[in-house]
Amino acid sequence: MFIRLHILLTTFVACFSIATANAVEVKEQSTSAYLANQQCRISPSWLPGLDDIITPSSQGQLTAEADHVELRGNQFAELSGHVTLRQDNQWLITNNAVLDQEAARLHAYNGIRYGDGYIAIRADEIEADINAATAEVGAAEYLLIPNSAYGTASSIALGAAPGERHVTLSEGTFTTCPGERPAWQIRADSIQVNENKSWGVAKRAQVRLFDVPVLYVPHFTFPLTDERKTGLLYPVVRSTSRNGLEVEVPWYLNLAPQRDATITPRFTSKRGVMLMAELRQLTEQHRIQLNGEYLDGDKEIANRPNRHFIRFETQSEWQANWSSYVEFMQVSDTSYIHDFNSNFANPADAHLYRQGQLNYHGAHSRLQIQVEDFQMLGPYSAPYRTLPRISFHSGRSITDLLSYNVFSELTHFRNSERSQEHATRLHIEPSVSLNVQQPGWDWQTEVSYLATHYTQNNIPDTSESTVTRYLPRFRTQARLHLERAFGDEGGLQTLTPQVQYLYVPFRDQSNIGIYDTGLIQDDYHGLFRARRFTGLDRVADAHQVTLGASTSIFDSDAEELLRVSLGQIFYLDESQTQLFDDSSRITASNSELASELDFRVSDRWFFSGALQYDTTLQIARKARLAAEYRKDSDSLIQFNYRKVHGAGNETEESRFQRVEQIGVASSWRLDQDWALAAHWYQDIRRGTTVDALIGIQYESCCWSIRVNAYRRINRSFEPTLLNSPVPAAEFDNGVSVQFMLTGLGGGSRRLTDILQQSIFGYRRPFYLSN
Repeated sequence: MFIRLHILLTTFVACFSIATANAVEVKEQSTSAYLANQQCRISPSWLPGLDDIITPSSQGQLTAEADHVELRGNQFAELSGHVTLRQDNQWLITNNAVLDQEAARLHAYNGIRYGDGYIAIRADEIEADINAATAEVGAAEYLLIPNSAYGTASSIALGAAPGERHVTLSEGTFTTCPGERPAWQIRADSIQVNENKSWGVAKRAQVRLFDVPVLYVPHFTFPLTDERKTGLLYPVVRSTSRNGLEVEVPWYLNLAPQRDATITPRFTSKRGVMLMAELRQLTEQHRIQLNGEYLDGDKEIANRPNRHFIRFETQSEWQANWSSYVEFMQVSDTSYIHDFNSNFANPADAHLYRQGQLNYHGAHSRLQIQVEDFQMLGPYSAPYRTLPRISFHSGRSITDLLSYNVFSELTHFRNSERSQEHATRLHIEPSVSLNVQQPGWDWQTEVSYLATHYTQNNIPDTSESTVTRYLPRFRTQARLHLERAFGDEGGLQTLTPQVQYLYVPFRDQSNIGIYDTGLIQDDYHGLFRARRFTGLDRVADAHQVTLGASTSIFDSDAEELLRVSLGQIFYLDESQTQLFDDSSRITASNSELASELDFRVSDRWFFSGALQYDTTLQIARKARLAAEYRKDSDSLIQFNYRKVHGAGNETEESRFQRVEQIGVASSWRLDQDWALAAHWYQDIRRGTTVDALIGIQYESCCWSIRVNAYRRINRSFEPTLLNSPVPAAEFDNGVSVQFMLTGLGGGSRRLTDILQQSIFGYRRPFYLSN
């Protein structure tokens, strides 16, 4: 007796949104989400214990077991009592089975269970045509094992021909929710699946929430694989004081394997209907994204202006050495980001940045051609555009110790508001370096020569149209690398003291305009920089010695537990070069004392801090502290403190310029289903809340809902004129709600993402070398 029983169902994952818009990148799944997925797997009462009964047979071999077997010649067999049939990874358990070898048919009845490692079925009977590789199953329950999808059908038609496997469920149901009354369920007159197609089809279907029909669809498609699908995505509902009730309904378009788009109507009760669109394309060489938003007639403004936002970004790898990047953003008015928010700009931003660059990276040289522009979002003076900046860097080793480098740059600057103001700068900077590396110490010495030529046209506060500046620069730095055993468990402590001498002579640069230069933010590592200003318009004179040291403690696994750094600059002469006013000059004999601390207190507690202390006035100019408790990837709480003291003398005006804030940010999983996230930042001096948000999320095996409420500063610069006073801050309050069906085209979302939706944003406070 020989039976061929090849019945295999391909997997399918239903999608209520009728669309999947999976991004190219795959985010790491959190531990809690993985455990939740494991706990949400459906295991029908009739399925457990089958692994002990059903074991795979030898390849192609059919084995049959039964209490009673009646043979009629070599063509007919009747089995009864605990009948078990196995072939490859397929199994069939029943009480009665009849095999007609001549007609190549199998009839099993009186309670059957069938499975192949991918699908399991419980039914009353099954009729199989062995030659045609088809089968008809009566009223049945089924389980798709890989994705734990469960359902019933009045009948199931199976086709198992190699390369053409398909299944049809008549009057079937589908859900991934456990329980007799699932949170969501699809019911359809017909559900069809074919292994040659990436999508299943449900006809005359209805979507039911908690057994209540909420949507009827005559023709419903759902993905069988991770392939994307055109259709409706989940809507977002929110309410804000600026815009009133807001509803977003995204529609996803799968245009091609490397291209997709999302079109989102956004209804706002106060302002009208906005249309938002996103187009993405990803190939091996190019990544392109285009975003646009348009509001026809803002009802909240008297003259009902049209408002828009557009952003274009592309990144390309043309050849092995050539690449390019372009980013462009434009808004119709300076209040747009404040009124509608954006994923690409922060309401606290003073401008939108635009750039385009072409890069060449060779073995010993780099070339970059760049253009830069800005759109200001407030009453600020616009920076100069660079149209373009061409920079070239080349370097080679002369010997094992000596090397040379040449940096050159040609830049054309143009004022975006006054086209008659423009300048061209040519800079060439050759240098020779001596580098000695030894196990216990290292020493670097560099001699460079900076030659810069300017051609200036109608630049305010400059009296010369052509200026050439020549500056030598000498810098030498030495470090010791000391270490010793620490503790009794194989720990290690390192100590790295270092000293630097820097000399740059003074040159009068007051006849040079300031085009792209600003002060560099001070910190411990900044003490050892060769310059105090960004850009090239001001090169500060220097005759100074910098002393500093850093110590670290490592455990027996070479993980860094603690790092402390302390340093200070000692000025042998005053630095006379200033940026805009005398506040950027250096008249003291030493810099502020800069210190930093990063400390991993335990596996869960981390601490980070930095302090810049003025030893002359005995005040803390800048300070930041952050402490974080991290239970796991989903549960953390962070405390922040930051202080910036006004520069200059200790006057009433400088005290008014002081900034001092405290804040807390937290994301916490309360239990398997509930999670909470919040942040709050307070201005200590003014006693006002700068930014606050709280969000709570419920996520079960079948559905999730997230509710956010926020209060943040909202500045509207539209009524102001250039260089006029910035208006007093106003606050915006809002609430948003988002509902998703988990496992039906949606996935779990980490609530920690909400911590990035603040003015300051979340970041881990420690940077230890682990």
